[in-house]
Amino acid sequence: MRARLARGAVWLAVLVVPGWTARAADGQVVRTYHLQAGLDVDAAGQVARVDLPATLPPVLGEPARASIRRWRFKPPVRAGQPVTARTYAWVDLDLVKRLDGTYGVAVSFIKNGPALALQAPRWPMEQGGGSLTMAAVVQPDGSLTDPALVASDFSSPLARKAFARAVEEAVRHSRALPELVDGKPVATRVRIPIAFRTASPSDVGEARADASAAQPAAPASESPDLAGQAIALDSPVQPLPPGPRG
Repeated sequence: MRARLARGAVWLAVLVVPGWTARAADGQVVRTYHLQAGLDVDAAGQVARVDLPATLPPVLGEPARASIRRWRFKPPVRAGQPVTARTYAWVDLDLVKRLDGTYGVAVSFIKNGPALALQAPRWPMEQGGGSLTMAAVVQPDGSLTDPALVASDFSSPLARKAFARAVEEAVRHSRALPELVDGKPVATRVRIPIAFRTASPSDVGEARADASAAQPAAPASESPDLAGQAIALDSPVQPLPPGPRG
């Protein structure tokens, strides 16, 4: 369901709830945005800058930034001193209609790591569906190296081999925005879960609309589920548990 909002048409407020997740307890979720935000973290672990997708309406972006700036991270350490960093956080942003008729924005932290735009794998249509997880390394230059299959769930070894080959090729041709430590890009190990499933054309359209980056067109009868994309295993920027807010 899409909410048509004009600047100044409704009153928006951040739903401030202790913790990483601010869910709507006193209203109805009108729409959820799944997006990735670029975060600059200072040496004290505070979020100094938040970059949101340009497609997000400004009326939602401003309260979202205000909420995200309250998050705290454990900054990386170099030569015994904490330093600045840049990471990319997966975020769920809920537009909430509250009981009094006003609207609010609830922001939930999901995870953080490099920003990966995975190419849509080419998969053999005759092999059916299944799922797999591929490991890789996001290098400082944004390339992905060392792809390796770490888990899979397919009906046959032939299907597993065919899909693994397709995903490995896609990973090798994909690019990423690496995380930064003290202004310099660093390598991060990631795992990439992908589910191949049968889907209607409308399902494919919805999946593409929720993606953080544009994906190549997929056939209507099968769709690789790229939601969530990379899971960072050794990000230099670690989220801290909820604590006092400044």
